[in-house]
Amino acid sequence: MKKFIKIFLVILIFALGSIYTDAAETVGSIEFTDLSESYWAYDGIVRLTKAGIIDGYPDDTFKPDGNITRAELVKILNQVFLFNEKQETSMFSDVTENDWFYEYIVAAQEAGYVDGYPDGTFKPNGLITRQEFCKMLAEINNLTELAYDSYSVDEISQWAVEYVKKVVSNRIMLPDSEDRFRALDNATRAEVCDALAKFIIVNDPVDGETNSSFSGDLGTNGSGNNTQEDMDNIMNRVVRRLELGVIPNLTTEGQKEIINDVTVNMNKYMEDNRHDYKTAAKETYEKYKLLSTEERDVLKSEVMKQNAMADLLQLQVFFFPDKEL
Repeated sequence: MKKFIKIFLVILIFALGSIYTDAAETVGSIEFTDLSESYWAYDGIVRLTKAGIIDGYPDDTFKPDGNITRAELVKILNQVFLFNEKQETSMFSDVTENDWFYEYIVAAQEAGYVDGYPDGTFKPNGLITRQEFCKMLAEINNLTELAYDSYSVDEISQWAVEYVKKVVSNRIMLPDSEDRFRALDNATRAEVCDALAKFIIVNDPVDGETNSSFSGDLGTNGSGNNTQEDMDNIMNRVVRRLELGVIPNLTTEGQKEIINDVTVNMNKYMEDNRHDYKTAAKETYEKYKLLSTEERDVLKSEVMKQNAMADLLQLQVFFFPDKEL
C-alpha cells in the first residue's frame, strides 16, 4: 500500500500519528441539545466540531449515537489526516463524478486506505462497522501491535482481527468493561469522534496568539488542558518503557546512546521544567542522522512496539514537531 504516513521526531520518540489536523480553536464548551459535558465522548466531539471536521444538525442536535456511512467516514478521515491528492478516476462502479463524495473517495484511493467489495462497488451509503473503521485507522497510521494484556472476547471477523488488535493495543479504541469490542456493530458518530480526536492537535491562545501545542504550552505558564503533572506521568511511562523494553532489544551503541539521551533529557525536564530540552533534543537528532537506515528503522520499530500511540502524540510538541523524517 502506498504509505502517506508522516513520522515526526519526538526527541527520537517517533509519533506515528503525527499527521494531524491543527485546530485553530481551543477545545472548550459547545452546545448541542442532546449532548452534555458529562457525556463520555464530549471532548472528542468538541475537538472535531471546533476543527470544522464534523457538524451537528440544523435542529442543534449532534446525534452522538447515530451511525456514519462509508462515504461520510472517508470525508472525515481525509480532513483529519490531510489527504488532498486524488487519483484521476474512481475505481468503484458505484462512485461517479456526479456524487457529492466523489472527490473524497478518489483522494482516499490515492492515500491507499480504502477497499471495495468483490463486485467492484464501494457501497458509499452503507454504514461503517467498528472493525472496518479499525482497518482504516491501522492502514493510514501503519500501526504496530503493541504489548497488551487482553483483547475482545466477542466476535470479530477473521480478516479484521489483526486490525482490531493494533487499534486496541495502541489505546485508540478499547473494549468495554466486559471485554466486548462489538467489532461487527456499526460505528457511531461519538465513537468516531472519540477515536479521531487522539490525532488532532489543538492550539490554545497565548497572549492573543496561537501556539502549535497539542493542548497548550508545555512551559511554565500553565495554559492548556494538560498539566505539568499530566506530562510528568506520561514521561515517566515512556522513560520506563524505553529503559526496560527498548534498550535491551537494540543492537548498536549508537542506537542505545540515542535512547539514553532521550531518557536523560526527559528526566532532567521532570526535575526542573526550565531545562533546555529543545537544545538537547536537537543535539540528539544530529546523532540520529548519523545512524544507518537499518539502524533507524529498528530504533523506530522498537520505540513504537513498546509505547502507546496516545503517549507519543502527547509528547510530540515537547520535541520540535517541525522535524519531519
